[in-house]
Amino acid sequence: MNHTFSLFEHLQSAIWIFDIQQKKIIWANKASLPLWEAATLDELTSRDLGADMSQAVNATLEGYQQHFAIGEAIKTWWYFSPNNIMKKALCHFSGFPLVDGRTAMLVEVIAEESSLRRELAFSGCSNLALLFSADGELISSNNAFNHSFGFQLHDLANFFGDISLAKDWITEARKHGTVRHKKLCWTGRSHHWFDIDGKWLQDKGQLLLSLVNISVEKEQLHKAKYNAEHDYLTGLLNRRGITNAIIENQHSQQPYCLFFLDVDGFKLVNDTYGHAIGDKLLRAIAIRLQESVKFKGLLARFGGDEFIIQVEQRHFEETTRFAKQIITTLNRPFHLKEVGELSIGCSIGTANFPEDANDIETLVTQADMAMHRAKLRGRNRSHHFSPDMADALYRKMTLRHHLTLALEANSFELYYQPIVDLNNHKLKGFEALIRWHDEELGQVSPTEFIPLAEETGQIVPLGKWILKTACQQLASWHNKYDHTFIMSVNLSRAQLQTSLAPMIETLIRQYNINPAQLALELTESAMLQEYDEAKQCLEDLATLGLELYLDDFGTGYSSLSQLQDLPISTVKLDQSFVQGEHKGSQAIIEATRAICEKLDLKVVAEGVETISQLKYLQNCKYDFCQGFYLGKPMPPNEIEERNFSLLNAIPDRNTQMITISR
Repeated sequence: MNHTFSLFEHLQSAIWIFDIQQKKIIWANKASLPLWEAATLDELTSRDLGADMSQAVNATLEGYQQHFAIGEAIKTWWYFSPNNIMKKALCHFSGFPLVDGRTAMLVEVIAEESSLRRELAFSGCSNLALLFSADGELISSNNAFNHSFGFQLHDLANFFGDISLAKDWITEARKHGTVRHKKLCWTGRSHHWFDIDGKWLQDKGQLLLSLVNISVEKEQLHKAKYNAEHDYLTGLLNRRGITNAIIENQHSQQPYCLFFLDVDGFKLVNDTYGHAIGDKLLRAIAIRLQESVKFKGLLARFGGDEFIIQVEQRHFEETTRFAKQIITTLNRPFHLKEVGELSIGCSIGTANFPEDANDIETLVTQADMAMHRAKLRGRNRSHHFSPDMADALYRKMTLRHHLTLALEANSFELYYQPIVDLNNHKLKGFEALIRWHDEELGQVSPTEFIPLAEETGQIVPLGKWILKTACQQLASWHNKYDHTFIMSVNLSRAQLQTSLAPMIETLIRQYNINPAQLALELTESAMLQEYDEAKQCLEDLATLGLELYLDDFGTGYSSLSQLQDLPISTVKLDQSFVQGEHKGSQAIIEATRAICEKLDLKVVAEGVETISQLKYLQNCKYDFCQGFYLGKPMPPNEIEERNFSLLNAIPDRNTQMITISR
């Protein structure tokens, strides 16, 4: 035996052999002495370790012997207290055959607590042990448990906090021999999470619980879950958090309303004062919303400047009134130390469970749709979801897909509506108007797909195609009829980029067009949005010799002083005034003519549909006009097939087309 022991003599790690039956160390190397607080090996091997060994530890060691008998080893953290000094070490236990045929326990210390603090923090205490009687009374707890949690624990029911559960465990252990669970338990001093491995000691009728304290792990998981479900900026639930919370309670949920809130004017705050101020404003908004919601429901920051509120309907009288209360709350000025007072508004969309939908994702989508409808209707208001919104959204998604395909295949056409010179009754030119016929969707109105193209950015490639096609047609007609037509093309604000003027200059050269024959039409809002940038682009276009038209005059919010500062040659009066029958429309028609005369601008009246409208415009000395009475928008071939004389451009009551011929 001494020869065998000598194999471990020179190992640097602490190693000893423990006789489980006699409760004594029968051999140890010198590296074990400091760990056991022993002066000599003889003094260590003479100690009776069974004197203060608890029944829980004794039962644990007997369990180890059963593992050793089948060749298994155990690696675990172990508490021991030599000379009443509590120590903890990561140990490797294995069976060691003795000459008398018995099996002792070979213990190798892998590391002490002081050298493995980081690993220790995640491993917990794996040799905590509790021994209970068949009635659930605590018989014994080992030193490791007592050192960590004291001596206040009395029975299994107290440990679990549930008498029925304690009885169920004992029954299960008797029946199956083992039980295994993770549970939050009361130690007599505090609550901790344990990984519990229970074993029924058949011969003694006792339940031995081996415990691993996993409270740190649980706390980390809880913290990770909290972070995953909460917004870092406001501390509110985030999208995932409110979704999970509603789903968890949906089975017992009372009817509720979901409010989807978007802050009006928040982008302006960010752009003006920076994102740091924007973040402070969002936190202030969150605090006010919390005060409004309180215990009535759930509040979450959905993302950006969007919030979601879920409130059971029993907590408010009606949806619109509660939404108005929220809007009023947020309309009060916010005072931020760095910038003073800020005012915002909000648009709210609502949807009801279960009337509108039974699942949270659908409700969010519906409330989002309703919120956008509220924005379209003027902002700072609420709107409730209706099925037509879903139809509109589906239509929009379908249009967007088909629009992409149409752009790739150039599946558009340009129609041309005549513009007549009222001074000489001849053709001035044409306005190019895009048309789109889709095989599946049929004829799609420009009023439907142009705003969508502007929203998606597809207006830029589409606008380029329109310009190229219009220039190509203008060159063709100029060569065919030897006449100086004006071709006007509508532009979107998104097209006013620095690359626009060079691109148009290339087209002019490519098709050998006189720049004065090309006119570009923009609305008031397009010209005045981001005024300085737009002004530079318009000046670059005017430098090429193009004409610039102000379209839909009278419907926007233009400042005449700003418009006077832009290189505009012609104003187009919106058709709503030409077709209006009240005195106000006539006053605007006459005032527009007078203003344009003073500003030395030509003026075109749109939407002429009757002879009386035409005569009135002539009496007001308008320069040009266009409308269905003079000619509807038509494809090039139909215009050419008419082949009427240019000298008789204004039709009589029975003629609905001007003429173009050599």
